[in-house]
Amino acid sequence: MEQLAFVLAYALPAIGAALSIGLIGAAALNALGRNPEKLSDIRTLMITAIVFADALAIIGIIVAFISRT
Repeated sequence: MEQLAFVLAYALPAIGAALSIGLIGAAALNALGRNPEKLSDIRTLMITAIVFADALAIIGIIVAFISRT
């Protein structure tokens, strides 16, 4: 049961981060299709948003390791 809690403590934030990164990428491609001359601005914002979303997965694995001990 403890291992199931460990897996869920990381899996749920990882799934959320993966879905949000997919939505960020789709939105960036949509914005790029509408406004192609803003490529560098869109790319910068997309990478920043992906970093923030990926931080959720990192925090999730840290919480999972801390709660396991």
